[in-house]
Amino acid sequence: MRRTLTVTSSLAITAALALAGCSSGSKSSGEGTSGGSDGGKTPRSVLVQAKKTLDDTSGVHLKLTSDKIPPKENGLISGEGDGSHAPAFKGKIGVRIPAAGTISVPVVAVDGKVWAKTPLNPKMAKIDPKQFGAPDPAQIFAKEGGFSSLLVATKSPKFGDKKRDGKDIVQTVTGTLPGKAIKQSLNFGNANKTYDAVYQITDKGELRSAELTGAFYKGSNDTSYTVEFSKYGQKVSVKAP
Repeated sequence: MRRTLTVTSSLAITAALALAGCSSGSKSSGEGTSGGSDGGKTPRSVLVQAKKTLDDTSGVHLKLTSDKIPPKENGLISGEGDGSHAPAFKGKIGVRIPAAGTISVPVVAVDGKVWAKTPLNPKMAKIDPKQFGAPDPAQIFAKEGGFSSLLVATKSPKFGDKKRDGKDIVQTVTGTLPGKAIKQSLNFGNANKTYDAVYQITDKGELRSAELTGAFYKGSNDTSYTVEFSKYGQKVSVKAP
């Protein structure tokens, strides 16, 4: 499986024992209720809980990065901002346009419409994000068909290693995603392909990161997008410009 990115105690002895405990038994695997489990949890139940946690939060901060986008393709390069389940988003997205290079623009998305400040228009104006090879960023936060839907669409999930992420321990869950689910959630990709997925999920059920790798563009089978989620529970207010 291709992987391109991973997420980044009063006494030293206590910390060492905690890390050792996390690594033991971390390579168990299983689909649904069969196979290995972690404290009674299965890879499937961890993904289901992560979807519920993401769907139930009032708002969340998102950071998107990419790797190995073909240089001659219009493509989504990066993104960062805050979203809610309205669905709505406000922040910035970076896109590559071969004729103009890579640009980062402020974006507001709500009520099924997207506005951006582009180099050709210094004021917020409606755009079609598909022209830039990007999805409607608000759609990522939709409970139905949004990013959280990818968690339960994941095939053959398996437990990977546990890692420390700040104060928390995150459980790795790996699997594959049908291109149809990717296309529905992100509005790009190939519906006829299969993509690799690597998730990092806390014991509280918070999805901290998701890495998706595969044929997002013609002629490339290893383009990768990593989406990081933080600030669960924040209040996000987004209004049309």
